[in-house]
Amino acid sequence: SIGLVLFKMRLYSYSLEIFTTSLAIRRSLLGSVHQDVAIILYNIATVLLESGDEEEALKTYEETLRVEKEALGYHHHDVVMTLQHIGQIHQHRGYLDDAMQYMQEALDVQRRISIHSESDTTIAQILNQIGNIYLQRRQSESAMEAYSEALRTYRRAGRPDSDLMVQGFNYYCMSVSHPEAAAVA
Repeated sequence: SIGLVLFKMRLYSYSLEIFTTSLAIRRSLLGSVHQDVAIILYNIATVLLESGDEEEALKTYEETLRVEKEALGYHHHDVVMTLQHIGQIHQHRGYLDDAMQYMQEALDVQRRISIHSESDTTIAQILNQIGNIYLQRRQSESAMEAYSEALRTYRRAGRPDSDLMVQGFNYYCMSVSHPEAAAVA
């Protein structure tokens, strides 16, 4: 996709223009509630986030979440990804209660959709992020519980411990483009 290529080149304004045009086309062809519309919205939100416009990114991720829930249902991996991004923005802004709420919701959904939750690396990543939020709240005991569960899950999945990290200050560690972006943009 041209929008994705421009995004990776850090040409955010051009990428945003392509994605916005793509969104208008998709909405006119598919309606406002469709998986392809949600994917484009997700990519627009990610471009906005990367270009520094957290407020618009948050609004667009929230719209993405609404479309995803309507188009895909509540129990879908795309919903989990969007919940994580919303949580990370709240965390970055210092709204730790809101951040925790979104991360807990992402964890609940991922646990429900996971076939092997005891070794699901997405669950481990969410638990790691929850641990980071607890750490920011200065709740070290709760942070250690979340980190320990994340580490056990990673090890059961055969992943190296180094994939998990304590992050007090680096908030945006998730994928910066939707995995299916090339298919729809």
